[in-house]
Amino acid sequence: NSLGASIHNALAGWWRLPLEQRTVAAAGRLADRGWIDEGFADQAQSARQRERAIAMVEGYVAGLDPADEPVGVERTVATRTDRIAVSGRIDRLDARPAPSGGTELVVVDYKTGRHLLSTDDARSSLPLALYALAAGRVLRRPCHRVELHHLPSGQVLAWSHSDESLARHLGRAEDIAEECAAADEAMREGLP
Repeated sequence: NSLGASIHNALAGWWRLPLEQRTVAAAGRLADRGWIDEGFADQAQSARQRERAIAMVEGYVAGLDPADEPVGVERTVATRTDRIAVSGRIDRLDARPAPSGGTELVVVDYKTGRHLLSTDDARSSLPLALYALAAGRVLRRPCHRVELHHLPSGQVLAWSHSDESLARHLGRAEDIAEECAAADEAMREGLP
């Protein structure tokens, strides 16, 4: 958790820097200065992971265009239906050219774990689909594409949802909420 949080904080901080300060070295300094030194077996393990985090952040931002300003960084979005209200915080929200012309929003989620991901992870992610749905509604712009940016491997795993697939994910979330409410009610009925 410390490694992931340190990397997420460094990347968010990097995008908040003035454009002329968004350098690879600045990203490394942010990761170094913001290192969370908790949860490690000892200082040696922490130091190794800190160096790994710095290298991941520097390697990742080296492939970014600092002038490609995101629509949001650590952006909270929310939406509601008749059955649920959902909210979440998106690591990065981009605006990119849409295949049909104009621009569309793209949800970017940073991943720092060692587990290799696949396109299916992007396609089947309930949180990513809900972020896309909420971002589109909040900003009143199309948002169908979701991306997992896996920093350890440099992979970008993307999926473009249809309106129908977003609606299916929302239906799943509503069903889960309904099951949770029923379980909560059943538990309360068993209490004195």
